[in-house]
Amino acid sequence: MRKIGLQLYSIQQEAEKNLLGTLERVKGIGFDSVQFAGLFGISAKEVKKVLDENALTVAGAHIPLQQFSGDAFKKQMEDQLILENDLMIMPYLTEDERKSLDDYKRVAEMLNEAGLRSKEYGIRVAYHNHDFEFYELEGKMPFDLLYQETDPDLVKMELDTYWAKYAGFEPEELLNKYRFRCVSLHLKDMVEKDGQKQSTIAGTGILDIGSFLRLADEQKVDYCVIEQEHFEEDLLSEVEKGVQNVKALL
Repeated sequence: MRKIGLQLYSIQQEAEKNLLGTLERVKGIGFDSVQFAGLFGISAKEVKKVLDENALTVAGAHIPLQQFSGDAFKKQMEDQLILENDLMIMPYLTEDERKSLDDYKRVAEMLNEAGLRSKEYGIRVAYHNHDFEFYELEGKMPFDLLYQETDPDLVKMELDTYWAKYAGFEPEELLNKYRFRCVSLHLKDMVEKDGQKQSTIAGTGILDIGSFLRLADEQKVDYCVIEQEHFEEDLLSEVEKGVQNVKALL
């Protein structure tokens, strides 16, 4: 059966308070892997010990833009090797970092360089989308530009299904357009409340999670990761319901 991971940003409040204890709880509610969004001052060695004790694998790590070059990138690679993580993902660009197509081209160049640098260590580089990459800028769509300007062998895709749908694009069509480029899929579901779109427990919203899972298997996507940003009840209780729903679709 396919492993299902949790992006720990979903439960950041818990992870920040007690990362090691949260990892144990995440395993206990049914997840097979985790995707990191920082280690909150805990050493990679300490984290790896708890991962091993709980039979948790790593499904990538979100690394800020500023840490994709120089000594910071070297330190990140060292930590990821300790964690036995093979995927470093650029998760977000601030407004100042994406004002023009030239800005996106600079990001693409940085990703290419990072991908080349990390490849010799067996670590891959990917980019995670939000909605802004799908809005036309200077006559082009930045999402397409990023993948046109990056080497497919060096820079992969982490497709966030929620944000693609939020911007009016079908995740299935994007997966087929960039066939085999996606190595990690964020299973983030969506509902509309009071006319506003927001994320929800995986498997309870309007997105076809089962279709995403089928395409992930067909295209040999390595990681399927639940992410949720809006909650009405206890964080861990809601993501537990999500993993149960997703596993029922496998």
